[in-house]
Amino acid sequence: MKINTINGSQPNIHSSTKTAGAGSGISFQDILNREISTASASAGVAAASNVSQVSQVAAGLKVESIGLIESTIETLDKLSASLADPAFSSKDLEPFAAALADESAALMDLKKQIPAGNPLAPLLERVATASYVEAAKLERGDYRA
Repeated sequence: MKINTINGSQPNIHSSTKTAGAGSGISFQDILNREISTASASAGVAAASNVSQVSQVAAGLKVESIGLIESTIETLDKLSASLADPAFSSKDLEPFAAALADESAALMDLKKQIPAGNPLAPLLERVATASYVEAAKLERGDYRA
């Protein structure tokens, strides 16, 4: 079935558009180049604002945060190795729960001192969350045999 007529409620796109040719006005490439340059310019402004936010955090606070993140990840690795070793009992795992809970609280305290736009803040929160969850699992007894 071939439809030859167009209803009044539907626009006739064929009558208002021109066929694409060499001299038909603005090309797709021109539009694409304009959008890319606009996006590049706005990305540069966003990057510059991120740099100013990152630089607002004191160097000592950054070092302390990264050190605590590394320490927490090491504790999580040690816990993982201990859980894989059948010689460890549930009592041997108790110090890990206390250490992870303390590190989680310390990470969240550091996160409060860092501006919200700084990329270090979500990292602190993610590590603190993982630490808190593992401490809760240990305290709850999820890893008891």
